[in-house]
Amino acid sequence: MPEILVGEYLFLRLKEIGIETLFGVPGDFELALLELVEPQGLLTWLGTPNELVGAYAADGYARQKGAGALVTTFGPGELSALCGIGGSYCENVPVVHIVGYPTNAAQKSGKILHHTLGDGNYDHYVKISSELSCATTVLTDPSTAVVEIDRVLTAMLYHQRPAYIGISEDVAYSKVSTEYLDTKLTRTLPPSAAESEAKILAKIMAALSSAKAPILMVDGGAAINTWAEHVDPLVEALRIPFFVTLLGKGVANEQSSYYGGCFSGAGSCPMSVIKAVSQADCILWLGNYPSDFNTGMFSEHIEQATIIDLQQFSAKIGSIEYKAKINYLLPRIIEAAKDIPQLPQLHVDSIPAPDTSSLPEKIEQDWLWDRMTSFLRPGDLVVTETGTSQVGFTATRLPSGCHSYTQAVYGSIGYATGSAVGAAIAAKETGRFKRMVLITGEGSLQLTIQAFRFWSDMTLCRLCLWSTTKVERYFCGMNSKHNDVPMWDYGALFKAFAPEVTDARTFQVTTAKELDLVDMMLEYQDTPTVMKAVFEEKRTALAKSAAAAKSTVS
Repeated sequence: MPEILVGEYLFLRLKEIGIETLFGVPGDFELALLELVEPQGLLTWLGTPNELVGAYAADGYARQKGAGALVTTFGPGELSALCGIGGSYCENVPVVHIVGYPTNAAQKSGKILHHTLGDGNYDHYVKISSELSCATTVLTDPSTAVVEIDRVLTAMLYHQRPAYIGISEDVAYSKVSTEYLDTKLTRTLPPSAAESEAKILAKIMAALSSAKAPILMVDGGAAINTWAEHVDPLVEALRIPFFVTLLGKGVANEQSSYYGGCFSGAGSCPMSVIKAVSQADCILWLGNYPSDFNTGMFSEHIEQATIIDLQQFSAKIGSIEYKAKINYLLPRIIEAAKDIPQLPQLHVDSIPAPDTSSLPEKIEQDWLWDRMTSFLRPGDLVVTETGTSQVGFTATRLPSGCHSYTQAVYGSIGYATGSAVGAAIAAKETGRFKRMVLITGEGSLQLTIQAFRFWSDMTLCRLCLWSTTKVERYFCGMNSKHNDVPMWDYGALFKAFAPEVTDARTFQVTTAKELDLVDMMLEYQDTPTVMKAVFEEKRTALAKSAAAAKSTVS
């Protein structure tokens, strides 16, 4: 029986599940493993300027391709990536973190090696990563290596969360039989029990049919790759108003006649959304993720409606939870909806078209996000940064065929820039999108600006748009020095990071009339209205808590 190296086996498995590009930083304990990547023509290697950018890029890539991979060295390399891995774990993004380990002999020698904590222990880091992974393994035995690789990758695909594979230099070059490759890894979940699924389906359809004002809510869980494709067909089958949340924005077609806007409690946009959702008596909620930013600081207040909450592995109707696999249940709901009479239509105010009849003198936040509606095109892929960008962007109505995403729960600074790199590469591989639009803030951009060094090779990345309001200013300390960030010449950065690119054009504009593409200057105290509403809720809650504490002390 033919044999291959364990390292080759690992890369073949990654290619099998759709991964074509590896991200990471080369380091001593992984160098031998990396020698097996391109010479064998298995995958493409993209070295990132640091491990954090690599983790962000793998996350963005996985959101488009269904899985991503990051390779770092043992110790400092892997720890530097964990901030990115944490976000992937929090928001159900399947990224396999491959870590190059010292040889078995080196680990058993008792000598203090570099990249360790100096105590002769080699399991500190995998223990840390286990808190941010659905499965982990450190390959030290060639006889079990392929079984372990398959187990961890299968768990990653099943749970849609990061996984960890440590591989020592000697094991990477050990030989194993190719017969293991005859059994293919599956990216689809095994089906639920048909009888159980039928009962759940009947209860869901009964709840919708008996409702007087049903609506559909598209939330963060709907963005999971295994069932996002069912969202638009579900909208068309149900023919009822639907809304997106901050986390669910970019999943459904916002040009649909059933689209009502973005629901985020006090931060809803348009504000008429609050009234519409409050009148609903039944909400089919796709992937409810009730985090603070996603709910307008917990200001949603929709206790009067029956909630049908569909998650990856469960369906909850009211207070009763059932086991179900949503990627199988959603197609059945779509088919069942086609056979029922038209459901009652809750009145939802139409979303006004952007006002292009006049231009303000200054570029103001509320005008900017409305203006983005007419700027975006079908085929755009939009990534927004945590804070001002993602909240303001809820006021932008996306054209059909435009996709967007953000990291709203974990909220790791600098995420959008690194993630955009990975997403752009995945988009080129799939041919799905034509243009990358990055919307981020100065503080975030300055943390991961090194990612720009790759953009000269990515013809997809034609646009960067910066929103300069710092979210911390509005939350606390509008004029405080600790919220200041230095002003950079952003236009010059393209030439600095990609001097071989001669056709790069950048623009800095200060008025709405001058607004073209890239580098715009907004008043630092200007904030989107939806963000003001969200943080007014937060400040009110803090003031009440402080008053209560003062009263207790008195």
